[in-house]
Amino acid sequence: MTAGQRDAIVLDLTHAGIPIAKEMVRLGYNVRAIDVYDTLDKNTIYGLQQIFPVLSSNEIFELKPAEIIVSPVHLNPEYHVLKSAKEKGNTVITHHTMVGKLILESGRLSGSKVIELTGTKAKTSTASILADILSRSMDVVLHTSRGLEHWKDGVATIIHKGLSIAPGSILSAIGKIEEENIRPDVFIFETSIGGTGCADIGVITSLEQDYGIANNTALASDAKLQMLDNAKDGSLAVINLSAEKALQRAAEKNLKMTTFSDGNQSSDANKSTADVNLERYGDRIVISTIDRTMEAIMEDGFDLSAYRTAFSAATAISLAMGIEEEHIIDTFRNFRGLTGRMVRGELEGRILIDNSNSGMDIRSVKRALDYASGMTSDTNDGKLVMVLGEEAEQVCEGLPPEDVSDFLLKNGRSLDRVALVGSRMRDIKYDDAYYAGSFEDGLSAALQYTSIGDIIILCVKCFR
Repeated sequence: MTAGQRDAIVLDLTHAGIPIAKEMVRLGYNVRAIDVYDTLDKNTIYGLQQIFPVLSSNEIFELKPAEIIVSPVHLNPEYHVLKSAKEKGNTVITHHTMVGKLILESGRLSGSKVIELTGTKAKTSTASILADILSRSMDVVLHTSRGLEHWKDGVATIIHKGLSIAPGSILSAIGKIEEENIRPDVFIFETSIGGTGCADIGVITSLEQDYGIANNTALASDAKLQMLDNAKDGSLAVINLSAEKALQRAAEKNLKMTTFSDGNQSSDANKSTADVNLERYGDRIVISTIDRTMEAIMEDGFDLSAYRTAFSAATAISLAMGIEEEHIIDTFRNFRGLTGRMVRGELEGRILIDNSNSGMDIRSVKRALDYASGMTSDTNDGKLVMVLGEEAEQVCEGLPPEDVSDFLLKNGRSLDRVALVGSRMRDIKYDDAYYAGSFEDGLSAALQYTSIGDIIILCVKCFR
């Protein structure tokens, strides 16, 4: 940006707008910030006021002629500041774009390779598997909805928990890594609804199950294409072959690109055109490219089908980086699943199918039920109980109660009991349902209702 464009307004301090505003001030921007949702407490506001002015959501003020507006992609375009900016011709850019500009301007990631992932599904799984692979020959920092982790030799150390995957949180993650004096070879960032443009490799894991954002005036899939629109010169785009919109955009922008298939494409002809293809045969996965074939026998204890996209995407990225095949296969053979992502475990003699995570949706609830049902037999008299719902205060998109109601209508007979989690689920009328306020309460109720050998399915949308 030119010197005359250093005045800015940062909208939305709830979804990681604070680190964006702070970094802008550090780099010499004149910043005003607006607490769009009025969620900040007085002490937080007072502290921020020492750095930049903080305005409440409906506070009236005049835009300066050259003032840029930094706004999240999901904000209602009818918000008065955005409307005023449109009327007066002020520039509006996304949080994603500003984060990328700040990182490149500051040079804080120079010397490290940066990988950024977005998509509807499989972001966290792909990033985590990739970190494991790369860490066998490099020093890796991983930031996902699971936390901020430092990876070495296939082993992760937790640096921090509690950061979101909103683009501004990348700045917070960088700050915490600097505090730890860690200088990794590779940074891997999971980013919600788009890309910042700071990446050497930008990944789109999927665009399926699209949904509306910005008061249903835009599609999340279009916002995710920022990964391509913001791509820096010389970077590589790694894209799921099923994400046709992304493939088209990458071609239009003449980006260097590699594609992967997870074996779910409807057409074998389409699948064969991917640069990296995955097939599953029972507990064996086979990954093929134009010049090689790799295969691994996988361990039991998780639903392998739930990780196909992640395995394929992680392989495509690794091969593009020149990683040795043995590191990829060793990671796969030792993989045991990720907590809350279709993993089988045990608690007090009960079998747990744990599918509680921030990216969970109703389709994965059905897959969890199918996975659990596949463990039963005609002679098994054990109970099948599900803990289902959301911790809505933690997850922006939540789990729509209408989806839950429809799921129970179609599949409820397969369950002996259901515990519904979250205040919004109390409107669902279902016979013998137990209504719980939290994940822990729902699990406790399921344990009380079940006995040794029974199966509990955990499907609560939450950060873990």
